[in-house]
Amino acid sequence: YSSSPAKSLRTNTMEAKYDDTLFAMMQQHPSEMDFLNTIFGFLQRRTQCFNGPKAETNFQTLINTLTYQLKEYKNAGPKKGSVADEDDKKKAELDAQRKKEELAKQAEARKKEQAEREEARKKKEAEAAANGEPEKPKEPEKKEDDDDDDDEESKGLAKPVHNGGITDRYTWTQTLSELQVSVSAEQLGLAGTPLKAKMLDVDIKKKALKVGVKGKEPLINGELHQQVKLENSIWTIEDSSRVVFTLEKVNGMEWWKTVMVGDPEINTRKVEPENSSLSDLDGDTRQTVEKMMFDQRQKAMGLPTSEEQKKQEMLAKFMEQHPEMDFSKCKFN
Repeated sequence: YSSSPAKSLRTNTMEAKYDDTLFAMMQQHPSEMDFLNTIFGFLQRRTQCFNGPKAETNFQTLINTLTYQLKEYKNAGPKKGSVADEDDKKKAELDAQRKKEELAKQAEARKKEQAEREEARKKKEAEAAANGEPEKPKEPEKKEDDDDDDDEESKGLAKPVHNGGITDRYTWTQTLSELQVSVSAEQLGLAGTPLKAKMLDVDIKKKALKVGVKGKEPLINGELHQQVKLENSIWTIEDSSRVVFTLEKVNGMEWWKTVMVGDPEINTRKVEPENSSLSDLDGDTRQTVEKMMFDQRQKAMGLPTSEEQKKQEMLAKFMEQHPEMDFSKCKFN
């Protein structure tokens, strides 16, 4: 480490070859400061940078560098946004490239899975022939949906209705990003009575929902299956005959198997995105759905999901670019 901020900055510009790796790592953090905390935490845990014999010198170098950077920032004037714009552009390009690579990997994984199944089938037939067993008539190949039906019977899971379900208290549907819950006047015990907002006792929380008539026991009052975004979750009265809740999911990459904890669950493997084929979806939605389907298949086979694959590749790339570091005794989850 050098005590000269200018020299330290020149050294950093020479290391621009690590930009792609650092960008990829930074994108796994909520903010740039969280990313910096990870870097400093790594240096604290795995090196003597900030707890060894040169710690005080290194801390002073860091302070000098930050002071110099602040001075440069204040003097930059109108130009100070240009680097950020360039970084945003590069980040967008990396995102597009990463999505393209993900789709290619998913397609390759699907091919590999089909090939492995075919190879296993042929191997089984060859073993049967070698043992002198009579060749069984070839049964029509079962689709994954058929297997799912067996799973539904054994696990007691219901088949989705419009990607949701019907209970005695409410009806619900969902997309990948939000769900709709509909409660009728009959279910509220007000059959034939036009519904008005002042009659109802409604409370939406991040992971709870309460619905009922004022002065009576709530019809729904419990824990939601997953968290929702309060600022984007609303309820309205439609046709004076039903209350409709639109709840935006915090995790827009997951299908819900139920609305309320403890209520009947659906088999999310049977969910059909928008009741349409993938070719009908726009680019971003299609990529999201394909990623979700790929992750479900990987989990079913005990293989890493796309997110886990990305982390493994990032780690491998980091290890390759830092051969001077010894990872032999590290344990990775």
